Amino acid sequence: MKNYIIIFFVAFCFPAISNAQQYDFNKRCIDAYTYIQELRFEKGRQLLELEKKENPKNLIPYYVENYIDFLTTYINENEAEFDKLEPNKTIRLDKLKTGDQQSPYYLYCQAELLIQWSFSKLKFEEYLSAFTDVRKAYLLLEENEKKFPDFMANKKSLGMLHAIVGAIPDQYKWGVNMLGMDGSIDQGLKELKSIIEYSKTNTFIFKQEVYLYYAFIELYLGRDATTAWNIVKDLDTKTNLINVFCKASVAMRTGRNDLALQVLTSRPTGSEYMQYHYLEFMTGLAKVRKLDAGSSAHFEKFITSYKGKNYIKEAYQKMAWMALINGNKEKYWEYMYYIKSRGDDLIDDDKQALYEAESKKMPNVTLLKSRLLFDGGYYKDALKQLEGKSAESFSNDKDKTEFTYRAGRIYDMAGMPDKAKGFYLATIKFGSDLPYYYAAGSAFYLANIYETEKDYASATKYYQMCLDMDNKEYQTSLDGLAKAGLNRVKGKK
Repeated sequence: MKNYIIIFFVAFCFPAISNAQQYDFNKRCIDAYTYIQELRFEKGRQLLELEKKENPKNLIPYYVENYIDFLTTYINENEAEFDKLEPNKTIRLDKLKTGDQQSPYYLYCQAELLIQWSFSKLKFEEYLSAFTDVRKAYLLLEENEKKFPDFMANKKSLGMLHAIVGAIPDQYKWGVNMLGMDGSIDQGLKELKSIIEYSKTNTFIFKQEVYLYYAFIELYLGRDATTAWNIVKDLDTKTNLINVFCKASVAMRTGRNDLALQVLTSRPTGSEYMQYHYLEFMTGLAKVRKLDAGSSAHFEKFITSYKGKNYIKEAYQKMAWMALINGNKEKYWEYMYYIKSRGDDLIDDDKQALYEAESKKMPNVTLLKSRLLFDGGYYKDALKQLEGKSAESFSNDKDKTEFTYRAGRIYDMAGMPDKAKGFYLATIKFGSDLPYYYAAGSAFYLANIYETEKDYASATKYYQMCLDMDNKEYQTSLDGLAKAGLNRVKGKK
């Protein structure tokens, strides 16, 4: 009897210390996370190993180190590397499940791992497994939101997922519905914006991650390029390669090509950084848009060192274009041959490169120069290429339609929407039945103008027209953009 009393007394007065593992996002883990986000993996890994040794019950190191695998596989797109690292997913998930279930990090960390691996899996066409992981992650985050409604990290991930779900074209909505997920671009942006406001006055570990999510969603789905640029313009690019990619990407998408080139060519290098081969591709692309013949050296370096499948065909296409612009038609056809036999055609830009190679039709040099200069934001120079010309200056339907499209895009970006409208309408009229993206692109950008003018009926008409055109290049990209546009104008009068 006495023994039972003692046991009761001890248990009541001195509750048992939990053997559950903990989630302590301490300074060492934050520093490791920062290094990893800069792509300085070894520095991050060293801190995490030290934390595991000195604080073995802390599970945050297992969550943070997964970023290394995710960024490695997602950026490099090396299938052998992915196959080698993928088993780490199950190991880390099992480890994270041993933690304190009353912590908001318990479900959050599991969900984040699933999201990261799903994004990597999509790179390697493991679609079913990727969607399964996303569904699991979504349900975990929803459950966590109910348990911890004020946990901001959870809102970060849900906001990102809601925006992505909202951008999925209608023809693929059945898949989302089957997964039990819903959301919209506006919802996602609103959620992320609330976190940004929160982070201005509160310490938030994932502040930069949220800012970058918001910038890219605005840029690609929200159509607010100014907001996107304002978010990334002050990013530190002296020590952080992810920031180099983000700032250069937004700069190139918003007509700031010279600035993008400056960021790319002054990026940090050295053995402490992961090799980010795509930045070499971006450097070549920025130089192509200046009609700089030196661009080909960057594409050659990218092709030689990169072990992934994407962007290879596009790299050869860009080298072919520079060869053509410099009068070397023989070299142009040589690169076209390589396009047909090297790389993959999963993404829109590679598909378009392959289409050009298989068509055996050489681009018009004048229109090509105008296109590249326009893409770089050199609008006056792009317009100069077209001066004194009309659609009738060109001999075939492709070039005639491309001329009206290029003129429309230049006038549009130069702040002359009325002139742009005329060229866009002409492109739609003459190009709707042609197997090129010019008509669909014109419908999309015409809808953009009407949306800006608050003529939502016309905007809806042309966004839908873009979606309905099945014979277009860049179909995946244009469909996603048009769907995002329809979501923005829905219900507006």
